[in-house]
Amino acid sequence: MTAASFAVTEQCDAHLFRPGHYVVLEIRPQDVTNMTTGSLDSQALVQQPRKAPPMGRALRILLGLVLIAYVAPVYFQVPVRVAMGSLVLVLGLFGVYSLIHIVLSRRVVAFGLCLGAVVANGLLIVLYVAGGSGLPIFGHGAGQLAAVAFLGISLVVAGVRAVPGCELMAIPGAFFRKDTELSCLVFSPLDRLERKLRSKHSA
Repeated sequence: MTAASFAVTEQCDAHLFRPGHYVVLEIRPQDVTNMTTGSLDSQALVQQPRKAPPMGRALRILLGLVLIAYVAPVYFQVPVRVAMGSLVLVLGLFGVYSLIHIVLSRRVVAFGLCLGAVVANGLLIVLYVAGGSGLPIFGHGAGQLAAVAFLGISLVVAGVRAVPGCELMAIPGAFFRKDTELSCLVFSPLDRLERKLRSKHSA
C-alpha cells in the first residue's frame, strides 16, 4: 500500500498479534497528497478528449475564414428577404445540430459513428441544394448562404477548440461542453495521417 506505512514497536516484530502490543497505522500527509494527486491526474488523462493535430487545426481555421470572407459580402448584395431568411436558417441549424448532439450524447437513438456523420453532413448538403430552388424560406439562395456561413463558422470554432471530429458539431460541443464522437469525412483521415507522420518522425 503506497499511501500508508505501518510503524510497529520492536517488541511486535516477532509476535505481531501478541496481547498487550499494538499495531499503529501511520499515514504520512505527503503520501496522501501524492495518492490524491496521482488519482486526479489519472482521471484527467482518461477524461481528456483527443485533440486535433496542429496542421489539421490550421486547415480548419483557414478554410473557415475563407468561407466566411466569401459569403459575408453576399449578404449585402442579395435582397433583404433572402439575407434575413438565411440568418434564420443559420439559427435553425444551430438548433438542429444541438438536437443531434443531445440525441448522440444521451444515446437516445443507436446511431453508428459513420451513419451519424453521414446524417450530419447530409443535412447541410440538402439545405444547400434546396437553396438553389424556388422554395419559400430555403430557396432563392437563402439555403446556400446559410449552409456556407454555418460551415465556415463551425470550421473556425472546430479549429480553435481543436475538435478532432465532425466540425458541424463543434458549436453544440462548445455550448454543452462535451464533444461528440462523430468523424469528419474530410479532416478525420487527414488528422490520422498527420498523427502517423508525427509519430514516425518522433520515433
